[in-house]
Amino acid sequence: MNNKSGIFLVNKPLNITSNELIQRIKNKFHIKKIGHAGTLDPIATGLMVVLTNQATKISNYLLKADKVYIVEMKLFKKTDTGDITGKVIESQEFQKISKKDVELIVDKYNGYIYDQYPPIYSAIKVNGKKLYEYARNDQEVELKPRTVTINECELINFDQKMGIIKLKVNCSKGTYIRSLVQDFANEIGCLSTVSSLERTGSGEFNLSQAKTVDQLQESDLISMYDGLIQNNHALIEYHKIRDIIQGRAITLTGRSDEVVFLINDKKNVLAIYKWVAKDLYTCQRGLWDEQLELELTEAEKDF
Repeated sequence: MNNKSGIFLVNKPLNITSNELIQRIKNKFHIKKIGHAGTLDPIATGLMVVLTNQATKISNYLLKADKVYIVEMKLFKKTDTGDITGKVIESQEFQKISKKDVELIVDKYNGYIYDQYPPIYSAIKVNGKKLYEYARNDQEVELKPRTVTINECELINFDQKMGIIKLKVNCSKGTYIRSLVQDFANEIGCLSTVSSLERTGSGEFNLSQAKTVDQLQESDLISMYDGLIQNNHALIEYHKIRDIIQGRAITLTGRSDEVVFLINDKKNVLAIYKWVAKDLYTCQRGLWDEQLELELTEAEKDF
C-alpha cells in the first residue's frame, strides 16, 4: 500500500514517542510518506490520527479540531517536565482537600477560556529553538501565553487519601494538559503533576475506532473523503478536472465556506480551495498522485 493515501486511527501505547509510532506504521506498510494530526508525549496513550501520502497535506485541517483527554493528576508534587517522568523539583506535605472544593474548580473550568502558558518542556519554538532545548541547557526564555478553551471539564474520580484527581477534558487545539493540571492545582492551592494521560477523541474521531500497530491492517485505512466527511468539512463535487489540475481559480456560486475540498464523482479528494472574494476560490494544494492524475486526465477526454 506504499502509494495509498488515507487516515489510520491508532491507539498509541505507553512510553514510545509519536515519531516512533508512525515510523513503525511506515515500515509495516512500506508507506512512502507519513505524518500525523497531533503528537502525544511518551507518557500519553490513546488516539493518534496518522496520515499517509497525499493525506499528509490535510494535517493542518485536522489539527484544528478539539481534543478529548482523560488525565490523572497526582497532588503535592511538582516535576520539571510536568509529568511523573520528570525530576521532582518541589513537594508538599499531604493536606486535606474536600471534594466540594474540587467540584467547584471543575465547574469553573467548564466552558473556561483563559491565557495558558506552555510547559517549558514543549516543542513550541522561540527564536527558532524549541522550549525543551532551552530547558535541557538550563537557559532562560520568556514564555508567552496563548488563549485556549476548555469546552468541558468533568470529574471522574477524586481519591482524597491518595491525593489523586481524575478528569475528562474536552479542549481546543493548542491546550497543554500538563499546564492545565498545574493551573487546576493552583486553584486548589497545591502542587500537582500528570500521572497518566489518554487521548480519547480528536475532532469526530474516537479512540473506539483506533487499533494498535500490531492489529492495524491495510483495510483499516480511512479514505480522505470519509475522514473529512466524518469531521464535517465541506466537500464539493467538481467536474472541470483540468481547472483543478492546472490550479486555476474557480467560482462556486452561493458558497460561504472559508475552505472547501474538491472531489470528483468517484469521491477522490482532489484539492483544497480557499475563499478569496464573493464566489471566487483559489487553489491552496493539490491532493492527487501521479496515477490519479493520469486517470483523471483520461476520464476528462470522455466527459
